[in-house]
Amino acid sequence: MGKLSGKKALVIAAGQGIGRAIAKAFQKEGAEVLAATLHPEKLRAVCPAVALDARDKVAVFHLIGGLERLDCLVNAQGLVPVGGLLEASDQDWEEAFLLNAQSIFWSMQAAVPKMQAQGDGCVINIASVAAFKAVPERFVYSTTKAAVVAMSRAAALELAPYGVRVNAICPGTVETPSLRERAGGEDGLAAFAARQPLGRLGQPEEIAGLAVYLASDEGRFATGGAFVVDGGMSL
Repeated sequence: MGKLSGKKALVIAAGQGIGRAIAKAFQKEGAEVLAATLHPEKLRAVCPAVALDARDKVAVFHLIGGLERLDCLVNAQGLVPVGGLLEASDQDWEEAFLLNAQSIFWSMQAAVPKMQAQGDGCVINIASVAAFKAVPERFVYSTTKAAVVAMSRAAALELAPYGVRVNAICPGTVETPSLRERAGGEDGLAAFAARQPLGRLGQPEEIAGLAVYLASDEGRFATGGAFVVDGGMSL
């Protein structure tokens, strides 16, 4: 307990799944957490929450600009278009890049000046193992998550002299409400689980544990990483 005591964190897309698990884990470890989500009413029993559409640049800058201090920014937003190269539409491409990549670009641009002024801070971006391993029917999604990894690494190099760390977490298949919706039933979930050599789906709390480490003082030497947590899927 207390690994994040005294730290102030903003978790974007904390309404469910990995984002929600990270917000809860940060609060458990003593952080002062503000959760941002389209549906803040789902979170207010867990931690302070505000409404945010991460696709709205003005709203992102307004929210982050109003924070007095920010020690850790977590970007957990994501959209999973289904389809291969030939099925992908312009709309799929534009919507996925807007939420999966451009919104992260905006939040980092808004948050980093605060962290530079503090001489300390960390950004954790949730990417995917699909950034490294080709996954059938995930052409646009894989491309956007590769962009998240590249952004994180480029920012880490640029910001290291200021004491600001940037890392990406690349989960495999994690059991979330979004996954359950895409799976369409127990047979679908079993097929997703079979992709991992460990033979099961990951749990959001298992991703949150890594986020706690990266946000804590124990993780102060970690920057520019793309940490794969995938049950062996990428082997």
